[in-house]
Amino acid sequence: MTEIRFDDRVAIVTGAGNGLGREYAILLAARGARVLVNDYGGNTMGSGRSEGPARDVVAEIEGSGGVAAASTDSVAESAGGAAIVAAALDRWGRVDIVVNNAGIADVGPAFEDLDDDRIHAFIETHLFGAFNVLRPAWRAMRERGYGRIVNTSSNTALGIANAFDYPAVKAGLIGLSRSLALHGASLGIKVNVIMPLAATRMSAQVADPKVRKWIAETFPPRKVAPLLAWLCHESVPVSGEIFSCGGGRAARVMTTVIPGLKQDEPTPESIREQWEVVMSGGDPVVALDGSVDAQMMDDGFASIAGSSVGSERSGSS
Repeated sequence: MTEIRFDDRVAIVTGAGNGLGREYAILLAARGARVLVNDYGGNTMGSGRSEGPARDVVAEIEGSGGVAAASTDSVAESAGGAAIVAAALDRWGRVDIVVNNAGIADVGPAFEDLDDDRIHAFIETHLFGAFNVLRPAWRAMRERGYGRIVNTSSNTALGIANAFDYPAVKAGLIGLSRSLALHGASLGIKVNVIMPLAATRMSAQVADPKVRKWIAETFPPRKVAPLLAWLCHESVPVSGEIFSCGGGRAARVMTTVIPGLKQDEPTPESIREQWEVVMSGGDPVVALDGSVDAQMMDDGFASIAGSSVGSERSGSS
C-alpha cells in the first residue's frame, strides 16, 4: 500500500494548538508537510492570548523531525487572516493546504437571551474566520493552479436542542464550502467539509456528565485526523462533499431533494390535500449544488444554466 505523503506541500492549520487541530498538524507534518501552526492561544470563547499552544506544537513537530512554524494571529480579524497566509508564503513561498479548524464554543443561554456580542463573536470567529484566511490563501492557490481546503462544520448544523449560534455558523460554512468547490473546480482547488466529533476542550463543556464521559472515552481526536489528511491530499477524488467523522468512523453526509408536488396553480388547499407527495413524492436525488433543486422547479433551468452539475441518484457510486 502506497503511503499518503505531503512532501513539499505547505499546510496552514488554524486552531492547531490543542485538540483536533494539534492532531491534524502533527499528522500532516509526520507525512512530510511543512505546517504553519496557527493558534491565538485563548480560552474556548477566545478570551486571553498566549503564544504557548502554537509554539508547543511546533516544538513537538520539530522534535520528531518535522518542519513547522508558529502563528498566533487571530482568524477573527481580516488582518489576522492575511498575516497567517503571509507567514506561510514568506517562509515557504506557497500555500497548498488550508485547514480551517479554529473556533469557539461554550454552553450558551436560552435563544431569547442571546445578546449581540455573543452572536457576533461566533460569526466573526467561525464564518468570518474562514473568509479571512481563505481569501488570501485562494489567491495563492489560484496562481499555482492547486489547492486543498477542509472547513470544519459540525453535526449540530443539522439541528440540535438548546444551541443556536454555534449550529448557525457551522451551517454557514457548508454553504461557503460547496460554493467554493464549484468555483475551484476549474482552478485545481478542492474544498470539502468535515463534521468531527472528538474529545476536546469544547466538548468538555457539554452540560450532561454522561455525554461528556461518553465523548471522552469514545472519541479521541487522533481518530479524526486520518480522514482530514486524506481530504488534504492531491489524489483525493471529491470536492464539495461533507463528511461525518469520529471514533474511527468516516461517512458521507448527503443533502437530498425529491421531486415532490408540482402544480400549475397551487392553492393552500391543494397543497394540504397532496401533502404526502410534498413530503415523499419521487426518488431522492443527491444535490451537491442548488442547480439540482432549481431544475426540479422547472425543466427549462437546464437550458439556461447548463447541466445540473453535482447531482446523482441516491446510492450511486
